[in-house]
Amino acid sequence: MSDNIYTGHHISGRGDGKWLELIDRSFDMLRSSPDLPNLKMLYKSATDMFSEGFIWGTGWWIQNSYGFTLGAVPLLGPLWSRILQNSYDGFWKRIGDGKRIGYDSGVPSKDRDVRNLCAPDGSLGDCVSEDAIIYRQGDGDWSSYDWFYEATAAGVVMEAEILLFSRDLSEIRKYLPLMKRSLDFIEKTRAENGLFLVGPGCDLLAPSYGGSYDEKTDTVGKGYLTGVAVTYTSALKRYVELLKMAGDTESASEYQARYERNIEALPQLLTDKGYFCKSMDPDGTMHGVYGAERYGYLCSVPNVDAVAAGILSRETEESVYQAIAAADGIRPAGVICNNYPHLDDTLMSYRNHTAGEHSLGWRSGDWVDGGCWGTVEGRALLAYLKLGKYDDAYRSAAWYMKWAEEYRMDAPLSQWGNNTNNPWQKESDDHSECQRPVAVMIDNFASVTCLIRGLFEYRADADGLYIIPHIPDGIDEYIQNEPVWFGGCAIYAGYRRGSGMTRASLTGRPVQMRDGAVFIPAKELERGGRTYLRIDSSDEPLPMMFTPVCERPSGNIRRLPDEMKEIYRGCRKRLQSEKDPLAAMQLTEIMLSCEAANERRRLPFERHELRPMTDEKKEIIIGAYDGAVKELYKGLKYRG
Repeated sequence: MSDNIYTGHHISGRGDGKWLELIDRSFDMLRSSPDLPNLKMLYKSATDMFSEGFIWGTGWWIQNSYGFTLGAVPLLGPLWSRILQNSYDGFWKRIGDGKRIGYDSGVPSKDRDVRNLCAPDGSLGDCVSEDAIIYRQGDGDWSSYDWFYEATAAGVVMEAEILLFSRDLSEIRKYLPLMKRSLDFIEKTRAENGLFLVGPGCDLLAPSYGGSYDEKTDTVGKGYLTGVAVTYTSALKRYVELLKMAGDTESASEYQARYERNIEALPQLLTDKGYFCKSMDPDGTMHGVYGAERYGYLCSVPNVDAVAAGILSRETEESVYQAIAAADGIRPAGVICNNYPHLDDTLMSYRNHTAGEHSLGWRSGDWVDGGCWGTVEGRALLAYLKLGKYDDAYRSAAWYMKWAEEYRMDAPLSQWGNNTNNPWQKESDDHSECQRPVAVMIDNFASVTCLIRGLFEYRADADGLYIIPHIPDGIDEYIQNEPVWFGGCAIYAGYRRGSGMTRASLTGRPVQMRDGAVFIPAKELERGGRTYLRIDSSDEPLPMMFTPVCERPSGNIRRLPDEMKEIYRGCRKRLQSEKDPLAAMQLTEIMLSCEAANERRRLPFERHELRPMTDEKKEIIIGAYDGAVKELYKGLKYRG
């Protein structure tokens, strides 16, 4: 065992210090970190929800939050889980019914406006805000797009994850009928071959899918989109487990049959190299076959999603990974691009009869044509860790962490992930001018949450929780002093590497193995309790010492403005008599955020390798800390 001991704030261990520090720093971003952007900066009191961040107001997007949520669900305690659920309730409360339009008021805008649309029953959408939902992908010519089928499937996946980990039967029964409507909405697009025939703009990454094109008639039609098949399969897999928990065995059999039909149909979308094309035309022409004369790019999104979702054989997972590893241009900066080398099948490609690089209104390597999206990167990290591709996982997470350290969580990263000049920041080529020097966005929290979740995988079903360690090779011992949450129970996990037989125990009691994973029956975990999971394969097991993190306000606020000091003191006074548990948690979070804002004022701004650290940027960063305090404080109106 390595003699290199690491003792961080959130974890401890032995072995590769760079890896252990990266994991510890990732936990920092979910707490009140004074030297990194943190999740609290994305809370909005107007909605009691998370927001996309940056310049996007109170908006919350399914496609942008998908990676973050897949990683975050087991990591968030009661307060933040409630806020996460609120964020998706923005969609469920506005689910399409064939009657309502996007505006909550029911009054359409006089202008041409995507929020004037009325969606079919079960449709979710692209984005919600304080007073509206956008049912179709909102970028570009939305009037020519199909409904947002893959976003709807992703919405079901995320809701199912929330419910499988919360295990609240009353909540499960509340959301099952809504989820059913969404699944049935997608099912209506199933074709005779078992795949899903959909039109442009309904893929899970902005409007990068253009449908199919008929040269003879110069018309755009529908195609079999791999993303819909993959994400819908993932949703069905989880939905069946919720039906089992609710005791609805008849419906479970029905949706299990759908799932199995999907699994049987998916191989039609595999190329002869064993990875997924992006889509297939009704005549069998595949889009996204790397090296082909036409549509000859590799599309990463459905491929990493399929591996992360756990719906493929191990052989297919490996062949998908090998295709990504062999395409040098898809990860030149170590993070995965949406595609490589170039999209030639967008709606604009068809209409303008353009196929060359930089011909789509933006440069290749940016946005949906080769840009790097944090939300996709999170899913790639889940795939890498699952397959034991630890070097890939480290390069990926470390690059996103480097940008986070400079408060530039750009989404997407441009120039094939190198992000030498990000168009959304409106900066000059030499970075001497930048209209938007700071960005905090939910997309890039995906690399944080998926890295942490991927270390133990954590899969929930109707029976309980499965844990499969994927601890990087250089780490001999890993102890997580932050909990994951399952059924309201806080679980602290530890792992020790060795050459012996793997043994697992839960607070001293042996835990069984099932299908190669540590399995904890749900009935063994007490809601409101705390337990310690030890997984040990060393020859001579030794005690694992956990030190659960318990963040308590220290009272250090002397550098804060008077207004924020008053907020702190008011919260401290109210906390002494607060009876509502969530309100008490939020009061504590406000005080900790105040202390982080105070500490940020004391610390030097040392990280500026990627971008200059100007006085203007320092002020905006401090403003982000102060803004988090004020938003959380205003949000107390929802508690107690």
